[in-house]
Amino acid sequence: MEDVFGPGGALERALPDYEPRREQATLARCVEHALATGEHLVAEAGTGVGKSLAYLVPALESGRRVVVATATKALQEQLLSKDVPIAAAAIGRAVRVEVLKGRANYLCRRQLQGFQPFLLADGRDARAWEAMQGWLDATETGDRAELTLEPTEAFWAELAVGPDRCSGRRCPFVSACFAEASRERAASADLVIVNHALYFAHIASGGGVLPEHDAVIFDEAHRLEESAASWLGGRVSRTGLRRLAADVERACREAQRPFPARQIDRVERTGEKLLRAVAPAAGRKRLREVPAEPALVLMDALADLSNALQGQGEDLDGLARRALAVASELEQCLEPGELDRVVWAEPDALVWAPVDVSSELRDRLWDDGPTAILVSATLTTGDDARFVRRRLGLEHAREAVVGSPYDFPEQALLYVPRTMPDPRGEDFTERAADEIVSLLALSEGRALVLTSSYRALEVYRERVRGRVPYEVLVQGEAPRERLLERFRDEVGSVLLATSTFWQGVDVPGESLSLLVIDKLPFSAPGDPLHEARCEAVERAGGDWFRDYALPTAMLQLRQGFGRLIRGHSDRGVVAILDPRLRTRPYGRAFLAALPRCPIAEDAAAVAAFFGDIIAVSA
Repeated sequence: MEDVFGPGGALERALPDYEPRREQATLARCVEHALATGEHLVAEAGTGVGKSLAYLVPALESGRRVVVATATKALQEQLLSKDVPIAAAAIGRAVRVEVLKGRANYLCRRQLQGFQPFLLADGRDARAWEAMQGWLDATETGDRAELTLEPTEAFWAELAVGPDRCSGRRCPFVSACFAEASRERAASADLVIVNHALYFAHIASGGGVLPEHDAVIFDEAHRLEESAASWLGGRVSRTGLRRLAADVERACREAQRPFPARQIDRVERTGEKLLRAVAPAAGRKRLREVPAEPALVLMDALADLSNALQGQGEDLDGLARRALAVASELEQCLEPGELDRVVWAEPDALVWAPVDVSSELRDRLWDDGPTAILVSATLTTGDDARFVRRRLGLEHAREAVVGSPYDFPEQALLYVPRTMPDPRGEDFTERAADEIVSLLALSEGRALVLTSSYRALEVYRERVRGRVPYEVLVQGEAPRERLLERFRDEVGSVLLATSTFWQGVDVPGESLSLLVIDKLPFSAPGDPLHEARCEAVERAGGDWFRDYALPTAMLQLRQGFGRLIRGHSDRGVVAILDPRLRTRPYGRAFLAALPRCPIAEDAAAVAAFFGDIIAVSA
C-alpha cells in the first residue's frame, strides 16, 4: 500500500493534485489485512481521510470479487464516475465495475408491452409519458436514473416490477430483460456496487440476488442497523394492496381468465377497514395490540383470493403466492407483545421490524458469509466502536480508528450560546429562530441549518425567510440534489433541512461556513422502534439512556458536525443551540465525541472568527 499511497506513489503519479495522507495509507493497510486474512473489520475513518480510495485499491488488488454497499445514490455515483477510475489508474489496469440496483429501478419490457397510456388520468404522468418516448426507444440499460423527468412512483410502478411481481426465468421477455442483463454484467465484474437495501434483500432472500462474492465493504456503515431492520421486517400498505389488485386485473386480462372481482373487492374493503382502524393522525403510532378481528378477516380474504388464482397459469400462480405473502406479513403483526419485534401504524400502512438485528446478522451474514468490512466517519462513541459492534452482532470483529487529517483547532469554532432556554420549553424554537437570524448576519448567509423535526423546520421557514437578505432554501421545496446544487453554487444562500441532510451532504468551500444544529439529536419521544429498543436494553439489565439513547444521539451529532469541514482550506463555525451541552452531565460525553476545537459562549467570538476569515480572504 505504501507504493500506492505514499509520497511519489502510484496515486501521486496518477493525480497531479494528490496529497499523500498518512491516515489514508493506514486505513488501506487495515483493509488489505482484512481481505488477506478473512477477518471482519470495523473501521472509522475521519472526515478527509479519503476512505473510498483506501478500500478500493486493496479490494481491486486482492484478486477477489468484492461488493461495495453504500447508503446513498450520491456515493454510488461518486464511486463509479470518480473513485474507481482513479483506483484503476493507480493499480495500472482496467477494472470491470457494475452498479446493480433492485429490479424496481429498471424498465420492464413485459409491463411496457401491456401498458395502456390512455388510462393516465394524472396530467403529470401523461407529460412524463410523452417525454419518455425517445428514452424508451434508445435506452440500453432501462435504468430509471437516466430519465431527465422524474416520473411519479405510481406511474413508474406501471412500467417496472419489484422482486415480488417478477416472473423471473419464466418471463417471455427474459432474454431482453434490463434487470437480468445488469445481473449478468455484475456476475463477471471485479467490483459490484449496490446499496444497503439491495444487500439486505440479498440476505433476506437466502442469497439469490447478488453474484457470489468473497468480500463486502459496507460504506456509510453507521446506517446499517436501520437498513437491516427495514429489510428484515415487513409492511402491509394501502398502496401494496391496490397494486396487487391492479396486477391481478392486468394478468387476468392478458391471460383471458375471469377476473375474481368478489375476492378483490373483499381484500380492498377489509384492508381499508384494518388500516383505518389503526391509522394515526400523522407520523407513527406503536401498536402493542393489533385489532385481531379486521386483521384475521383480511388474512382470510387474501387466502380466498389466492385460492381463486391458483391453477390458472404461471402469472396468476405467482400472484396467488403474493397474496399469501401479504397474509404472512400481517400475521407477523398480530403478536406485537413478542420481545423480538415491534409493530407500528403509519397513515398508509401497518409495519413491523425486528427490535434487535444482531442475532439475525450474526447467523445469516457474519458467521458464514463473506469477509465484511464496515467503514464510516462515525462508528465510535468514546474510545471504540463497541456500541456499534454490539448492535450489529460483530463483537469479535477487528477494529481500526483512523483520525481526520484536518486541523480542527485552526479550522473550526464551536459556539454554544449561554442564553438559550431549555429545548423542551414551548418558546425554544422561536428563540432558536431569532438566534439563527443573528448568526446569519455574522456569517453573511453561507449556512446549513439542521433541525430536530419537521415542525421546527416549518417554524424556521416562517421566522427566518424574509428577515435575512439571503436566499433561503428549504427541504421539501425541491429535490434533495437540486437543493444541494443550488446551495453549493449560490454562495451566500442558506439551507434549512432536517432528517437525511444530517448525513451525506458534501459542500466544501465558502458556501458552507456556518453549521447550525438546533437541538441534540435524541430520537423523538414515542418513536416505536427507538422505544422498543430502549425497552429491550432495560430487559437485558442495561440502562436505556446510557446504553442506547445517548450513544445513538452521539453518533448522529457527529454526523451532523461532519458536514462543516470538507477540505484543508475550509474554515467555519458550528453553532449548537442546545444548552444541555453545557448544563447536563451527559453534555461532556457529546463534547468529548466531537473533534477538538475552540469553544465559545459569546457571539462576539463568532463575529471575530468570521472577521478573521474575511480579512484573510481580502
